[in-house]
Amino acid sequence: MTDPPEKGAEAPDWFYVPNVPLTLDGKMRRSYVLWKEYVAPLIVLEFVSGDGSEERDNTPPSQREGGNVGKFWVYEQAIRVPYYGIYEVAKAQVEVYHLVDNTIN
Repeated sequence: MTDPPEKGAEAPDWFYVPNVPLTLDGKMRRSYVLWKEYVAPLIVLEFVSGDGSEERDNTPPSQREGGNVGKFWVYEQAIRVPYYGIYEVAKAQVEVYHLVDNTIN
């Protein structure tokens, strides 16, 4: 959604991308970027920072100052991750959301 793509990059705390080769250009890969490989993660897991509001924020870009958007919105609407998890260490709790009909439930 940005040009260049890395300017608007969102890096989850943990994610899994199936069917991505372990090597890239004949070398063991050390990274993965969506805008180069066009394969979205199957699942993203965010570890809560603070009260968890950042991880649960579904504010779209049109409603945010400074171009920042909510993480929930990014994974639901921009990347369309099938599964999104929010892990709260202090509560030893994981919330897992599933993308159904273009909405994470």
